[in-house]
Amino acid sequence: MLFHILLIINSGLLFIFTCILSYLSVKGVASRQFLKNTGDTEGITVIEKLYKKRHADIKTGLGIFKNYQARLIEKSNIRRFIPFFSPQLLLCIKAFIALAIAGPVYNMTMFLPSTVIICFLFSLLPDILLDLVARYNSVVIRRSLAEYVAVLNRWCQVREDIFYAFEKSLQSGAVSEPLKTFIRDMLIQVKNGIAPEFALSLLQNKVDNPQFNDFIVNIRYCVINRGDIRRLLSNLEDQFYKIEEEYNRRKISTYRDRIVIYIVMFAIIVIAYFFLKLNPEIEQFYFQTLNGRMLLTVFCILYAAGFYVTCGITKYRY
Repeated sequence: MLFHILLIINSGLLFIFTCILSYLSVKGVASRQFLKNTGDTEGITVIEKLYKKRHADIKTGLGIFKNYQARLIEKSNIRRFIPFFSPQLLLCIKAFIALAIAGPVYNMTMFLPSTVIICFLFSLLPDILLDLVARYNSVVIRRSLAEYVAVLNRWCQVREDIFYAFEKSLQSGAVSEPLKTFIRDMLIQVKNGIAPEFALSLLQNKVDNPQFNDFIVNIRYCVINRGDIRRLLSNLEDQFYKIEEEYNRRKISTYRDRIVIYIVMFAIIVIAYFFLKLNPEIEQFYFQTLNGRMLLTVFCILYAAGFYVTCGITKYRY
């Protein structure tokens, strides 16, 4: 029986890994084909380099670390408080949490598959906390974006150079955290020789906010095409003030909703535990019989799938 269970788990892992590789391969080929149709030969070269580098990262296991780096550590700005925080440290924290609760969970379930699933879910706590911090940063940046664009517009009236305006806004103290750290890093990258449009793209990836993305995209194309930066900033300022007024009028907020969803999802595990403990017959069936343990494992798998779907829903941004 145990051999069949291990065979099923192994087959599931192989299926998931195959799906990931297929997705990455199709995405790379599709991006290259799109750029070829548009005649962007420089973009094709960049895609080819990223495509080869991504496959090299998958082989060495660095792709997972870079995903943590991009989606959690940089967006949460955690390095402002813990400068040495790295994907490796994050992975160690998650492994420590999983190992710390593995013993008690196994003593409760006496079944390895369900223990692995439960430990894996609790090991996601650092990811969830960093995700909440990143979402909070996004909300803070969105609320102050219109005011910051107005500051940039005033500095561009002194000198029509957006990077001069970025630098002066930092020196004048007109920008607060976490945007201050993101802007400072972008300016350091430009001074060290990185192309300005590429540095702006890196800045855009650090904030999950549609208004900020629109702001950076417009700035980037204005830099590339040498457009009228003062007129652009004036239009963006008016637009962002109107958007923020609508946010305040309609009281739109997904940050609190996301916190509630995470709390409810983890509360389900605690409630289920007490529910099983309150009834001795149910406890004996799920924890001491093979059929009950198998059924509990199925429930854990369904819960993990529901947790994954719920996390995907909470990534909806507006």
